[in-house]
Amino acid sequence: MHPASHPPRTYVHDATACEECDLLIPATPLAVGQASCCPRCGHTLSRYLPDQELRPIAYGFAALIMFVLANAFTFMSFSSKGIGQEMTFIQCISTLVDEGYLFLGAVLSLTLIGLPLIYIGSIMLVLWRVDKDLHSKALRSLGRLLCQIKPWLMVDVFLVGVLISLVKLMGMADIKMGLSFWAFVGYTVLLVKMISSLDTMWLWQRLLGPTDACGVDETTDASAMESGLTGCHICGALSKAGSHRCGRCGGHLHDRKPGGLNRTWALLITSSILYIPANIYPIMDTVFLGDDTPSTILGGVVLLWAMGSYPIAAVIFFASVVVPLVKILALFWLCYAVQNGHAASPLRKLKLYRMTEFVGRWSMIDVFVVAILAGLIRLDNLMTIYPGPAAVAFAGVVLITMVAAMSFDSRLIWDLQQGERERE
Repeated sequence: MHPASHPPRTYVHDATACEECDLLIPATPLAVGQASCCPRCGHTLSRYLPDQELRPIAYGFAALIMFVLANAFTFMSFSSKGIGQEMTFIQCISTLVDEGYLFLGAVLSLTLIGLPLIYIGSIMLVLWRVDKDLHSKALRSLGRLLCQIKPWLMVDVFLVGVLISLVKLMGMADIKMGLSFWAFVGYTVLLVKMISSLDTMWLWQRLLGPTDACGVDETTDASAMESGLTGCHICGALSKAGSHRCGRCGGHLHDRKPGGLNRTWALLITSSILYIPANIYPIMDTVFLGDDTPSTILGGVVLLWAMGSYPIAAVIFFASVVVPLVKILALFWLCYAVQNGHAASPLRKLKLYRMTEFVGRWSMIDVFVVAILAGLIRLDNLMTIYPGPAAVAFAGVVLITMVAAMSFDSRLIWDLQQGERERE
């Protein structure tokens, strides 16, 4: 009988090291619905979710159907003074390419189509073949791919961008949502449900089995580095210090992320430079009856505020102005604190880092809004919207700050506390 028909009542996740503070965590039994959390920093290590073999497949199959429907019909339609324009989902991307914005077109293609479809297909293939013969190298490659592309899935951010675009357009013309829009809503919801219905640590154990506990004591309060161990950032398996590859997933092992703080500093400086043109130059140009009206990010916020759309103006201002700036400043401060040995309040620093990592992707809202408006409003001599040069710079700011947050190793925060204890 297939094991999914009678799932075990408990699941014992491997001994591991917390990926955020490096504390060794012994093997922990979990009942369905329970989660294992790091006792030092509170990071969730593993969840035993119900029907983890069946639900992601069901959600993924339904999401693929919704994706096909989202591209089969009209996404949005726009009409003003008797002239109308319809837009499909793909036109959001093709318009950017036609106008020469290949970088923005590539970003939208990857974050909205390419990577989500790869993610859905990989999960469905892995879980479908979980009890069948699939080459171990293929399993490892697909598993690593799932973990690496997950942060770059932005269909939910795009959906919020669509809703903001509606508010911007309501005072200008009649807007109708096509069948593809509602299919895209379903696609977004199903993809989010698919991601949340699968625990990656459980998946690695289910695919390749548990690993050796490496002698982790249940009462230990030491870090993996102190104990001569290295935790894999991809699958959580423990290996002896000095190992170059994880024995389970095949990922590269390192006690701390390579490049140290230098890589994060370089990325932050680059994003800070791009932040200036992103806010000075227009993010879009509106041509109305031959009159060209460029609009900066702040200009768009002011316009929305003047129209009375206070909540939307606040969302744009927060996501496109405040969040990128605060994220850059927060990461600068964290790098400075670690580099200068400020060991106080490690948990507070970690919470700040978590916040910057979580909110960073939502700054892409303004880029998606520009793509939607440019793809929809193309009424020849009456009104046309073009992406501005700031759109490229702003997309660069968002993407580079995301990479900067990923390159920062939060375990360095706790290393300072460990060094302070040793000096005492």
